[in-house]
Amino acid sequence: MTSVLSCKYFNIKEQVNNDAIVASVGNVYLYKSDLSSVFTSNSDSKDSLLRVNNFIENWARKQIIIQKATLNLSEEKQDELKKMITNYREDLYMNSYKDALVSQNLDSIISETSIQDFYTNNKSIFRLKEDIAQIKHYRFKTKGKKISKIRSHFNKYTLSELDSIYEDDLNFNETQLSDTLWVTLNDFKETNTVIKKDLKNKSLKKGYYKELKEKDYTHFVKIIKVKKRGEIAPQEHVTPIIKQMIMYQKKLEYINKLDNRLIEDAIQNKTFKRY
Repeated sequence: MTSVLSCKYFNIKEQVNNDAIVASVGNVYLYKSDLSSVFTSNSDSKDSLLRVNNFIENWARKQIIIQKATLNLSEEKQDELKKMITNYREDLYMNSYKDALVSQNLDSIISETSIQDFYTNNKSIFRLKEDIAQIKHYRFKTKGKKISKIRSHFNKYTLSELDSIYEDDLNFNETQLSDTLWVTLNDFKETNTVIKKDLKNKSLKKGYYKELKEKDYTHFVKIIKVKKRGEIAPQEHVTPIIKQMIMYQKKLEYINKLDNRLIEDAIQNKTFKRY
C-alpha cells in the first residue's frame, strides 16, 4: 500500500502536518491521506494511477461547483441550506442513537397470540391483489419408475412424506413446492418452462391435476387450495408482513416512551431548564 501511495503519482508542492497536498481548488485542499480509500490491495501501478486521476478530477469538479454555488447563491438560500444541513445532521444522530437503543432493548419475540389478534382485527387490509394457491408439485426422473405407484403415493401422501419414502433414491430429490405454502399462480407458472407452456393463459382452480413430461422427467402437479384476488389472504400467507407491522408498532411505542423518559430524566437531572 505504501508503494501505491508513493510520491511518483503526484507533483507535490506543499505538505501540511507531514501530509502531502495533491490538489487544491481555491482554499480547499485534497491531501494524500484522502486517497487511501481509492486503492485496492491488488491494484497495479497503471490501474492505481487511473483511479487517482479520476478521484482527483471528480473531487475538483465537486469543489468547483460548491464554490461557485457559495458565490452565486443568495444569502437567504444559503441560510436555508445551512438549516437543512443542520437538521439532517441532527436527524442522523438522533435516529442512529434511537436505532441502537431499539436494537439493544426491544423484545423481538412475537407470540402467536399477537399475530392471531392482529390478523383478526385487521383482516380488511389483507385483501389479495392476485390469485394465490397451495400447490403440490413433484418432479422425478421417469426412467425405470412405476408411474402408477408414484401417482398413488403422490395422491396419498404429503410432499414431506414423499421425501421420506424416497429419501434413498437420488432421482426423487426433486420436490419443488411445499403443499402447505401459498404462492402466486403467476410465480408458479414461471418455475419451469414445461409448466409455463402448459399453464399459459389458464385459470387454475382447486382440484386441478396434471402430469407433464419434460425430456427425462415427469411432473405431478395438483392444486390443493385457491384464494382469488380480492379475498382475504390466509393468515399463514401474511404472517411475515404481520410480524413486521407488529415490530414497527412496538418500535414506535418504545421510541415514544424513550422520548418522554429522556425529557423527564433531563428535568430531574437539571440538564433541561425552562426560562
